[in-house]
Amino acid sequence: MKKTAGICIALFLLAAANAGAQQGGTFTDERDGHTYRTVTIGSQTWMAENLAYLPRVDRTNDLSWDDGRYWVYGYYGLDAGEAARTPNYGKYGVLYNWAAAVKEACPAGWRVPDESDWRELEQYLGITDKEIVLRDWRETGSAGKKLKSVTGWHTDSGSDEAGFDAVPGGLLGYDTFECMNYCAYFWVGTATHTDNAWIRSLLFDSNGVQRIEERKWFGCSVRCIKAE
Repeated sequence: MKKTAGICIALFLLAAANAGAQQGGTFTDERDGHTYRTVTIGSQTWMAENLAYLPRVDRTNDLSWDDGRYWVYGYYGLDAGEAARTPNYGKYGVLYNWAAAVKEACPAGWRVPDESDWRELEQYLGITDKEIVLRDWRETGSAGKKLKSVTGWHTDSGSDEAGFDAVPGGLLGYDTFECMNYCAYFWVGTATHTDNAWIRSLLFDSNGVQRIEERKWFGCSVRCIKAE
């Protein structure tokens, strides 16, 4: 009887541990055959790596609010095939302006997460109701540390407790690539103005998640979320 009870307790603890673990999977984009890791966090399913859809490459000084633009960090040519063979493409995927992100980039069945999607993720990871609506840094729950990859950051890498594996892919700012190894910038599908939209950023020396606006013509990473 004692042996049976011990087995039951062990099975219960194993089930509880598995319930708390994030569920992973894969998805293949039919447009280019690229396969992505995915992760289910709470009730949401996210891509667990940066989007890498690259139908073309645009000039770094060819910026636009309304038309889609595509770049690979550190690449200044116009050959998409060549850009896709660079190490930065393999590590960090593609940088998109906001128009490309929300109109073109995510494959069928997936979309750019909006403000409510990001807030649900952040609250699941421990950001409080009071802090969730604030601009700039939200530090509660060390949500940023839980999202960041365990390697690749300048210092203070993350724990990747969420399985999100956020890598420091930098951005394209005012026609200049910036911040690789130091920051990750992700588009949010919610505009704040004709010129601006929300982003989420993670920095090498912070365990929080930053909620700020950026110019829509900037080049940022994209993490697609599975459409309901």
